[in-house]
Amino acid sequence: MRESTTKERGIYKTRISNALLQSNNIKEIILGDTSELTPKELLSKFQKHVNSHLFIDETIKDTTTYIFFDVIMPELRPQTKIIQVLIYAICHRDILEDYVKEGYYGNRADILSEMIEETLLDDSIVKKFGIGDLSLDNVDIYNSVTFYGCIMSFSVRNFR
Repeated sequence: MRESTTKERGIYKTRISNALLQSNNIKEIILGDTSELTPKELLSKFQKHVNSHLFIDETIKDTTTYIFFDVIMPELRPQTKIIQVLIYAICHRDILEDYVKEGYYGNRADILSEMIEETLLDDSIVKKFGIGDLSLDNVDIYNSVTFYGCIMSFSVRNFR
């Protein structure tokens, strides 16, 4: 029996979240040093900063970094689907320019978006979590009163 489309959407969101959790670089840029955290504490803190929805509350007072994402299915056919993943990689404007890491360029939001791209396009991650061969289709700017970042649009062309 084939999974319902809405169930597949939820499963896919879980896979994306788990894939992002695998990146030590993403954990570092969002949470700092996590070496003293238990796996349960790490997951709890990570989930406060990585959300599988696009509701960004402008009343957030934390001067920190976030990833918001969601999955849409603009084309549904009997045998194939097109999956789009929208990811908002954002950080508070007060910390935008205070992060550097060798091999990465730009401000904190630029570096975070590069880390997300590396993670989701990594063949071993794709195979481990079954997220399919994503392609990065578009990068746009996210700009609000307190947060700045980018909106990344990925797609998977042949999803079953």
